[in-house]
Amino acid sequence: MPFIEIITDSKSQTQLNKVITKKMVNDCDILFIKDKNMENTKNIKLETLVLNRSVENDELMSKIMKNSKNLILNLDLNENLQYEDSCNVISYGYSSKSDITVSSVEEDELLICVQHTIKSMFDKVIEPQEIKVNVKADMNVYNMMIVIALSSLYAN
Repeated sequence: MPFIEIITDSKSQTQLNKVITKKMVNDCDILFIKDKNMENTKNIKLETLVLNRSVENDELMSKIMKNSKNLILNLDLNENLQYEDSCNVISYGYSSKSDITVSSVEEDELLICVQHTIKSMFDKVIEPQEIKVNVKADMNVYNMMIVIALSSLYAN
């Protein structure tokens, strides 16, 4: 059974739990990993790893990433993180180098920009585009970018 492991804070976990559905991610099981459980996941084969915060233990993170086919990476927090070339990486954040970034923020909507072509796991090509997102008070911008990254990666 394929796994998606999300490493984030508890507030983001609550927000993401409300919007990520199994249908959105091709029926993968979603695991939210805390620091105290990270050591237990280093040998699990992952479909996708979402890294939404910085991690102190680079060696452990390297082991987890080696077992991941896909990496969705918050580039603002992990700019210098080294990852495997064999891993399919989608980066997000405010950095101009990110694959997914924010191009406009208004009171009630965001424009999220897919800056680079993304190839889904099912060989669907997601072309560069802007996506209008209605802002909800209980969802932060980074979590919206995670949802777009997962939707793009699992698009069929």
